[in-house]
Amino acid sequence: MFISESCSVLILLILASQPTFAFNTFPNRISYHVSTSRTSSSSLNVLNEDETSIHSDLGQVQADGAEDNGDNKLLKRTQFIAPDASIPLRQHRSKSKTPIIAILGRPNVGKSALVNRLASSQSGGAIVADESGITRDRTYRYGEFMNKRFQVIDTGGLVFDDRDGLFASQIREQALIAISEASAVILVADGMSGLSSMDLQLSEFLRKEVVRDNIPVHVAINKCESEKTGATQAAEFWQLGLGEPHPVSAIHGVGTAELLERVYEDIFPKEVKEDDEVADFLAEFGITEDPTTDELSHLSKRKQRAMRHLKNNLEEDEVEDEMLNVAIIGRPNVGKSSLLNKIFGDNRAIVSPMAGTTRDSIDAIMEKPSSDPSLPPTLYRFIDTAGIRKKGKIAFGPEFFMVNRALRAIRRSDVCLLVLDATAGVAEQDRILAQKISDDGRACVIVCNKWDAVVDKKDDTYDKAVKYVREELPQVRWAPIIFISAETGQRVNKISSAIDQAVVAHRKRFTTAILNEVLREAVMWQPPPIKRSGASAKIYYCNQVSTRPPTIVVFCNDPNLVGDNYRRYIDRKFREALEGFTSTPIRWVYRGRRVRDVRRAGQGMMNGDPGDGGSGNNFPFPHAN
Repeated sequence: MFISESCSVLILLILASQPTFAFNTFPNRISYHVSTSRTSSSSLNVLNEDETSIHSDLGQVQADGAEDNGDNKLLKRTQFIAPDASIPLRQHRSKSKTPIIAILGRPNVGKSALVNRLASSQSGGAIVADESGITRDRTYRYGEFMNKRFQVIDTGGLVFDDRDGLFASQIREQALIAISEASAVILVADGMSGLSSMDLQLSEFLRKEVVRDNIPVHVAINKCESEKTGATQAAEFWQLGLGEPHPVSAIHGVGTAELLERVYEDIFPKEVKEDDEVADFLAEFGITEDPTTDELSHLSKRKQRAMRHLKNNLEEDEVEDEMLNVAIIGRPNVGKSSLLNKIFGDNRAIVSPMAGTTRDSIDAIMEKPSSDPSLPPTLYRFIDTAGIRKKGKIAFGPEFFMVNRALRAIRRSDVCLLVLDATAGVAEQDRILAQKISDDGRACVIVCNKWDAVVDKKDDTYDKAVKYVREELPQVRWAPIIFISAETGQRVNKISSAIDQAVVAHRKRFTTAILNEVLREAVMWQPPPIKRSGASAKIYYCNQVSTRPPTIVVFCNDPNLVGDNYRRYIDRKFREALEGFTSTPIRWVYRGRRVRDVRRAGQGMMNGDPGDGGSGNNFPFPHAN
């Protein structure tokens, strides 16, 4: 009797020390957590539908970011800690005082071409075309000259008569903002057409409003390719009264270096000579004559310590200054620019009821302060793009380059805000854009604008709208949906928290053990279908190989045997089982491996070897043997 009781206690202890499994009878949502009991701290349990969270006992580092391999810099780059959702966004307050050069001029004189030349951004820079009114909003680009960095602002054609051009008043407002931010101004004129009345109006305005405020103004006469006749073409522009006109060619780069040299002298302070710097440095330490060997050794050691400290600070700044790119994508006239202005808190982009108002991509940098004062704020770059029409309606020209910039904004973004018109419903072009975002592997948040214009709202209108968007956009069925009004500001403050959650999901990483447990349950509930030829896919194991987006490689006997329906089933089961894949696509890679290759690698079959009755090593779950 005593022996039997001892055996029973021993068996109970052995069972308690082994990981246990609990299977849900209704596998609509399978979620896993790590048991917190002392006897089985690493066992996996299948929870009911109400218990959907993954506890962090398995290791928060593996679940939230890259594995800790001792490289703290790598962890800082791969992990993203979402800031407090209650803190609102604000305009970025840059600590660096980068000089800004504003480019002004009447329409169609080559301002955008000159900006591309100064910023060395001929490929992918400002849109240039031989027609008036291409540039409307002000755009910022960085340039470098003589190891000094500066910013260039491209503006639209500045006119003082509203009848002379479309959006003349809005373009003039954008140009005035650029002047208020500038350290220097370059007035661009056309050397081929000569001096015009608009140039005289602009020069008079600059003399009264800009030169009076001690802002240097330089005159660049564009389209002067010939070195012989360029000076002659620029001679008549002395009448502007703004100093020496500089003949340049934005297309060929003639005279741009000389122009930058003159601007360089105005925007950068004159550097102190090296001898004076050395004398001042030695004077700080009380050394006025030639230093001795001991004094030089002491100064050398202090210099080395200072250089190491400076290097560490630069490396920390390099890591902390990461900026999240958020692209605002949508069809024409759905309210993208209105949304950007509401988030930015100012008229950053020109807004009008006319479709196609925005031409080039517009960047607006925002920040969200951290709740910890010692940590830097989180930076966001919102990219407003031109409306993308159907491909068949786009002719080669300015609109072609507009769409090209918008598609490029998707590729360089971390999160895409897919803006829809709540009053017009989901169109075919919205589905194409959703598929583009999914194919590029970008996190997505669906923003339904103009919610205030929806009439006859009822209690179930919101639920019906969510169901309608889910059915019409299966390409991004995993994306959260926010119904806003950019005009009134309704729910616009919820976009920042949705972006933070999307970035966290886009960089999510799970351990191989958890992924294979979910895969095993999914295969157990629904095995791969058998083809007519009798062949069937055999899934061995999976592991996550990268993030942004999360990429999972599934090893099987033949990827061609895994159909699209079954691949969507696997994707759905992983999203149901694991919290953290919301707002981001999962990139699946099915790779074929022979059975003997799996055995040679020391990785047993997940469901046992074929023909052994289900026995064998259930890697990576040896406890299930």
